[in-house]
Amino acid sequence: MKIGFHYGSYEDCVALLYTFSDDKFNLENHLDTFSFFYKNDEYIFSTKYEIIDRCDYKIRLFHTFHEWKNFRGFDRLIQTQTVENYHITNDELLEYLDAGNICLSSASISFEHPNFYYEPILNLIFFYYHLGYNFLNYYKFDKKQNLLGVYHIPNNGVNSNKNHRDYLYLQIQNIVQSDLVSYKSNDYNLKLLLQPYTLFGHWGNNHITSYVDFTTSVCNIIFETLHSNGNLEQLGTKMYGRQYVTEKTLKAICFSEEEIFFIWYGPTKLFKHLTDMGFWFLNCEFYNEEIEIPNVVSYGNNALLSYSAIEQSVIDTSIFLKTLKDKLNDNNLVHSYLMGKYGEKLKNNTKLFKKLLNSYDKKEDVLNLIKNGKGN
Repeated sequence: MKIGFHYGSYEDCVALLYTFSDDKFNLENHLDTFSFFYKNDEYIFSTKYEIIDRCDYKIRLFHTFHEWKNFRGFDRLIQTQTVENYHITNDELLEYLDAGNICLSSASISFEHPNFYYEPILNLIFFYYHLGYNFLNYYKFDKKQNLLGVYHIPNNGVNSNKNHRDYLYLQIQNIVQSDLVSYKSNDYNLKLLLQPYTLFGHWGNNHITSYVDFTTSVCNIIFETLHSNGNLEQLGTKMYGRQYVTEKTLKAICFSEEEIFFIWYGPTKLFKHLTDMGFWFLNCEFYNEEIEIPNVVSYGNNALLSYSAIEQSVIDTSIFLKTLKDKLNDNNLVHSYLMGKYGEKLKNNTKLFKKLLNSYDKKEDVLNLIKNGKGN
């Protein structure tokens, strides 16, 4: 059977391309049409509808949710959500799913549906290729100038969603003091014009070049977009239950190949998912759900909405690093110590991620959903 996928952009089809990552493919003379062969079926991808129209089964791939009612002439629609959270209501999502259509999503939702396929790592695959991580050389840099580095500066309460990050930043700064560096560069006139990166399509450059800074530190802190209990505070709200990881997590995994250690902070549910998959961050060594922690932590004039084992693991890891630095009195010696103790865990991150890039072990689940998903 010939199954055709009409797509408009890489973001439309990346989730399905990843599903076929270990299968042979055929690339047509026009580069926007290609096909994969699996068992007795041929899966054809094209931006040209006339090619898809000749297939036995026609599917439209898209990522901008509100487009779906405009598509005609397809047996099924598949929406991919690989960059951020859903911002539509549950009712809108249910209307789409109940019509027999499918979502392939790296963002979670608050309910289950047979036509909703959730896989948190889909956006790691998206960002890896879209932002050019596959072009990086991953050279190791053995002259460590800093103990701990981070891309964050407290914003004095401008954005309450960042209160957890600000609180942890200041706690870490109090612990390691001058051994914490916040990465930044000098300002100059043309930079101020181009800083948003969107004027000439430079946004991707903002992501992958950060590894040049990360290599200068023994360990780096990754603050994910959502905090440990993000979008789980208020049952019944539109965003309740919606969590996702971003390209920040990809950095913490990819740059393990450069022998850089990372402290990861974000939603506890996703922390557990990543560690259950086998990924490791330095604060995994200090994560303990059985320790006694305060119910309420104050930050400025406000109380943090949550303080849990993952916040405490960030604090305890910072204390561990500062203790090592005070004892060894040299960043390179601290790094050597960590490599001797945890270096194999970094190698395993790299090995596991490369395995994920080359093969997806849930292929049959995705293909079965595509061919046999719930109907009207």
